[in-house]
Amino acid sequence: MPFFWYNPFNLIKKPMKQFDFFSDRLQKVLPLLCAALLSLCPSLFLTACGGDESTDDTYAAVVATTFTFNEEDPSLNRVEVLANTAWQVFWTPADAVVTVTPASGSGNGSFTVTDMPAGTTVQFGVKTRTGDFFTRYATVTREAAASENVSLSVTPSELTFDPAGTNQIRVTSNSIWTVSSTNAQLAFSPESGSGDGEITVTAAPVGQSSLTVTAGTGAEAKTATVTVSREEEPSGEVIFNLDFGNGSSGIWADTNEEWKTQTGTGASAVTYASSRMRINNDNYGSANRYPGASGQCYAKIFTDGDPGYFEIRNITLPASERNYELSFGTIFLAGDMNLEVSSNGTTWKALSYTGASTYNVWTKAVVGFTLAEPASALYIRYSVTGVQRTYGLNFDDVVLVSGGGGQVVDLGKAPTEYRWAELPAMPSDMTNKKINTHWASTVSSNQYLRNYTYCYDTYRHCPLWIAHPQHACYEEGSGRTDVWKKDPYMTDAEQAIIYPLPEVNGNRALSLYTESLNRQWTRGHMLMSNYRGGTGKEINAQTFYSCNIAPQGGEAFDKLWNAAEIRIQDNYVCADTLYCVSGAYFENDDLKAYDASGWNGDVRYYVSGYSKECVVPTHYYKLVLRTRSGNTGKHIQECSANELKAVGFWFEHADRINGSTSPTLDKSYLRSVEWIEQKTGFTFFPDVPAEVKRQCNPSDWGF
Repeated sequence: MPFFWYNPFNLIKKPMKQFDFFSDRLQKVLPLLCAALLSLCPSLFLTACGGDESTDDTYAAVVATTFTFNEEDPSLNRVEVLANTAWQVFWTPADAVVTVTPASGSGNGSFTVTDMPAGTTVQFGVKTRTGDFFTRYATVTREAAASENVSLSVTPSELTFDPAGTNQIRVTSNSIWTVSSTNAQLAFSPESGSGDGEITVTAAPVGQSSLTVTAGTGAEAKTATVTVSREEEPSGEVIFNLDFGNGSSGIWADTNEEWKTQTGTGASAVTYASSRMRINNDNYGSANRYPGASGQCYAKIFTDGDPGYFEIRNITLPASERNYELSFGTIFLAGDMNLEVSSNGTTWKALSYTGASTYNVWTKAVVGFTLAEPASALYIRYSVTGVQRTYGLNFDDVVLVSGGGGQVVDLGKAPTEYRWAELPAMPSDMTNKKINTHWASTVSSNQYLRNYTYCYDTYRHCPLWIAHPQHACYEEGSGRTDVWKKDPYMTDAEQAIIYPLPEVNGNRALSLYTESLNRQWTRGHMLMSNYRGGTGKEINAQTFYSCNIAPQGGEAFDKLWNAAEIRIQDNYVCADTLYCVSGAYFENDDLKAYDASGWNGDVRYYVSGYSKECVVPTHYYKLVLRTRSGNTGKHIQECSANELKAVGFWFEHADRINGSTSPTLDKSYLRSVEWIEQKTGFTFFPDVPAEVKRQCNPSDWGF
């Protein structure tokens, strides 16, 4: 009988040399023989480890073996288990990402290694339910993926570190990977991984540094580099900060207050003006897109139609400071938006800045500038250059801090601030009155100017006066919008409803109607639409707001009112600007009309829940003021009484005036400004000398 010794768990056969022939044959059957012997007498071969030594006869162990993970045939990755009790698979290292099937069993059996990290070696064993195990392992090695099969993708390739942000880098790979950096100040976690994962940068130095991700090993490895940038934190005083809050989404900025979240040492007196700017709060905002991004609400200026703009007015600046840094988040290129600053809101100077490198990708723009001379206040203006952009021009987080400096800006000497010459004095009694100003851009020169100011009677539901400047720049366009709208500063209950109620009558405008006279009143413009020509332009559209509309319809009155409008526009407008007021007067409140009224075929109807009683004026008037020469280049307040002229027109609101239904406009309708003041109780042109307001010289006005 041949002689050999036998290790049943390592399955290593060591026959004597002269018996090689027989040992080769036996090697093929020994595993089966070993299993049979072990099942008959396991105590001859097994020694327990792990925990207290077992005193019972239960056992569980793998058949010791070493093999390479087979990528093609999973059945070759099977490990045999010898046991007479329940068992559970375990492996070393314990944190290896491994999958086995099944992970547990009972009695003799097997499990298959279905997945494990490439380029690693793992030892597999089994233990009983009491935790006992034998120091017998199946050692499995999985080769690293061949170089053509190693995949590695790292995003983003450039990371701007935000101390308040998540600062995560996404790794997509089919292999093990490690992370390294030559900069000891760059901290990140984890330093290695397998398959897909994330790296978090927890600290970064100011400036640029980099980290390298390496997937695979040796010549088969692939690498990717991420550039990590950190901006130096501004050390100056935060003068102004506007993050637009966390309010409603899809609202027009000029009709809502929620977004006005300004803070900073110079923010207390700030006001705003805007056109075609909407506040959004959605997934397209700035959150996590750049350092310090607030997310939540952001501003969008539309590029179609009238050019949009946004002004931040009257930021209080620290005394003697000249150096500043302005920053904001943006998706637009520098060529899409003008950025300007001013010390008075009138004279603007451009700031050069670098916007987004690619449209619709959030970027933080930082602009350093130095004032040639210190200023007490700063105005900031964003205005569309005329570009058309599909998603508009979005921005967020407007921040102004002291310090820094850069491009020199000469804001010039601030001119003397004067009251608008056309603006009446504030009434001493504001009961049932609302005063607001509408702003718009001129059609061709794109000047953002006050359009008109109104004083509205919320009890009678009628404008008391409309004050407006008249100059050639207001008359650059032609045509009219004819879209009747509610005034955004008043409720339906406060203003006369002459505009459509879409939920009731679609897009059909409504009217005021007096049953006793069977009269539907004309929607009469106080500021003539033609004074602000421009089909589809905001400057014209604002003349169709309810605040500028009064019930008109007297046959004689209509002729006189229209004649005065034409005469004023054709004969009195000048280079120095003509200042105008159009008003309504109530000798009594006897004549009533109901708003929110319309026709359905031949049937008159009133919209329930909206229609209300309004009062029809008994008289209307117009006031005009200008310099005599028309080209002094001076403010009204800088002129002497001899350099100015003023007059008023006074009309009864009637079908027949002085016995005629078709009267001619003549000097009999002229009144002094003082006379109309005494009649109405308002103070007009308050900065003008009293002798000017006492004038009523027909020859001064072509009569």
